[in-house]
This record gives sequence, C-alpha cells and structure tokens, in this order.
Amino acid sequence: MGSKITTNTKSELPSGQDAVLAARTSRQLAPLFDRTTPLPARFGAPSTEAVEIPAPAVRLLGEILDQMARGNGVVLTPLHAELTSRQAADLLQVSRTHLVQLLDEGRIPFRKVGAHRRVRTEDILAYRHATESRRREALDRLTAYDQELGLQ
Repeated sequence: MGSKITTNTKSELPSGQDAVLAARTSRQLAPLFDRTTPLPARFGAPSTEAVEIPAPAVRLLGEILDQMARGNGVVLTPLHAELTSRQAADLLQVSRTHLVQLLDEGRIPFRKVGAHRRVRTEDILAYRHATESRRREALDRLTAYDQELGLQ
C-alpha cells in the first residue's frame, strides 16, 4: 500500500463524530506527544510485529488530533514544497490577488515557472509568523498605552 503527501491546501473538515473521537484519542495519547525517542507500536492483532514511530511523527499526530478535536481540517505539506499562488493564498487565508501583490512587492520570495509563480511553503509560513509577531507587538503597545491612560 503506497501513500502520498500532496501539497493540496484544501482540507476536509472532520465530522462532529471525528472531532469527538480525536479529542478522546488526544487525551489518551497525551503523555506520548512529548517523546524524544521513537514510540514502539503494534497495530492489529497482538502477534503483529511492532513498528517504531519517530518522535517527530508522534508530536505531529498530537497536533493533528488537537486540530481535529477543534473541528479544523488539517493539511500536510512538506516545508520544501513549492505552492501555486492559489495554494499559497489559501494557506495564508488571503485572496490570490493580495498574495500576488505581496509577491510583486518583494515581501515574500517566489520564482516564476513560465508565467506562473511558485512559492515555497517555508517562505509562506515565515511570512505568516512575522506578520503574527508584528500584530502581537502592536497589541502589546496598545495595551500598554491603554494602561498609561488608565483605560484598563
């Protein structure tokens, strides 16, 4: 049985039943999510051969279950993958037009393949992280200003 990881940024939302199951499974497996060593596991009958799951994969499973429990869909994309402008816009949750503007302004690196823009996943995530950091800093400044004025 083969599997494939796609760079499709569309995800399927978990059903209510799946969200409940993910929350229960997450609670049961929580002690395992901070592992730094592989996790031996058996699937199926007790006589089934044990497999080892790498610690980063166990932590990723914890994140997936947490998001599913919240009712969020999950997309798995390798960091080195190149996304289309539509996929990158979906990942940032902005319009494609806005993303193209960010690319053309040089705020996010990209390359062109013919007439098409390609953006690395890690560059999109770095931009999102930087944007979130700036937002938090601005909110902290506003909160401090409110406190100075005695509004809080």
